[in-house]
Amino acid sequence: MVDKKDIEKLIIQNKKSNLITHFKDSQSYNTTKYSGEIRDKEILIWRSAYFIRGDYPIFHLTFDDNNKLKEIKMEKNPFNIFLDRVTILVLLILIITVFISTNLKTTFFAILAITIIGFLMRLLLAKSKIFETKILIEELKKTINNLDELNTSKQKKDQNSENEKVNEWSFSKIMSRILIYPFCVILIWLALTLMIPEGKIIEGIFAIIVALAYPISDLLIIINKKNYS
Repeated sequence: MVDKKDIEKLIIQNKKSNLITHFKDSQSYNTTKYSGEIRDKEILIWRSAYFIRGDYPIFHLTFDDNNKLKEIKMEKNPFNIFLDRVTILVLLILIITVFISTNLKTTFFAILAITIIGFLMRLLLAKSKIFETKILIEELKKTINNLDELNTSKQKKDQNSENEKVNEWSFSKIMSRILIYPFCVILIWLALTLMIPEGKIIEGIFAIIVALAYPISDLLIIINKKNYS
């Protein structure tokens, strides 16, 4: 059984599970694994998804008296609940406004159109939610089932990243320089001999900046590698 302390290590961002927190998390695609709230005998854990954003679920993990994982439940986050209520309220206001301001025939067709559009949007969102929620569930299951392996591989990965030295004079890098450097020189020559003399000063300057970007960045990388080697 997985221990509560092991799950706590997964939470990178420890914060309260409330409306404001989930509103902020819904504003961007958060790949942090994981955000969560640590309580006495339970942990709430979540992260947003690419399409469903604010519609992501909260995984509610409960533990026994020995702090061993007992159960995992899935629930809606507070912002998602709030958004559902606001959507219903807006639709009701829209329908009432149409009913008051137009005749019965127009009201009927307007309500029908709103219903159809709302149904299609809901169907599309539901499909995306099922797909991405399944990914989040499988991801969490895999993470929990492989906590020890995950920690070990993470340490090895960090160590390898620190010790890894990229060969700046490999065959592929030399070939890319042979191809790109002449292109950059030609682009600068065209900017100086054709674009700028013909009055295309902005285009010429932009072409020179683009042509110099790769050689300068490449040389800086080589110099930095040499200094820290």
